[in-house]
Amino acid sequence: MSATAAAAPSGVVTFLFTDVEGSTRRWEKDADGMRIALAAHDEVLRSAIEAYGGFMFKHTGDGVCAAFSLPRAAVDAAIAAQRKLELPVRMGLATGEAELRDGDYFGAVLNRAARVMAAGHGGQILLAESTAGLLSGVDLLDLGPRRLRDLPTPVGVFQVRAPGLQTNFLPLRALDVTPGNLRPATTSFIGRESEVAEVQAAAKAHRLVTLTGVGRVGKTRLALEVAGRLADEFLLRRYAVHRQRRSRLGRRHHLGAADPRVAADRGGGPAVHRTLPEGPV
Repeated sequence: MSATAAAAPSGVVTFLFTDVEGSTRRWEKDADGMRIALAAHDEVLRSAIEAYGGFMFKHTGDGVCAAFSLPRAAVDAAIAAQRKLELPVRMGLATGEAELRDGDYFGAVLNRAARVMAAGHGGQILLAESTAGLLSGVDLLDLGPRRLRDLPTPVGVFQVRAPGLQTNFLPLRALDVTPGNLRPATTSFIGRESEVAEVQAAAKAHRLVTLTGVGRVGKTRLALEVAGRLADEFLLRRYAVHRQRRSRLGRRHHLGAADPRVAADRGGGPAVHRTLPEGPV
């Protein structure tokens, strides 16, 4: 859809971000069916956004980004779309100032809308507190302040409730709600992307992955980085388990799903181990 800056709201804007949950899996399973379903999805969202005075400024392939002058109009558009959508679409809204440039928006509020959306599930409409505080006459479920990926402070999150919408969902995909003992990283992770990719692939395919190597080679930091990146894919429990072994290999670090249902969903393959070479952490 072509956008013109003249049609775009400015100043304090409410942003609506949407995303089809599990779209990659759906494309792989039935590309022709997904193509038809996505065309219908696009039409429902476009119609709802236009009906409530919104400005759709970006299409992400399996989702859209829209801007509204009024928070209530954005919420009403989201509700209207959810009632008609057949695909499982998660939606996130946030309100704040953003810079409009060449038909696109820039600013921290867009990051918040995107992260609030990513915390939800198909069929769910989530609002940041910046939007919820501007509304009246809307049934909202207060889900409390949540730590969301890449945001420095917790964000108050609310779920929209309305007739015709699903009400029960799994826990939010937030950093502070999934049971487990993974501690947040205190240092930045630089490089080693090939090792991260290899361990991620192994963790998805096998019930247990073991990293071995000499002391201080970076096994724990690598395992925690991979676990953090896979947080959204293992929703039940994630634990870091250290096994001390007195040998030339030093400590082992195990990475795996603590709930057998997760392992079963992943195929429950055999265990695999990765030995890290000596070198700086």
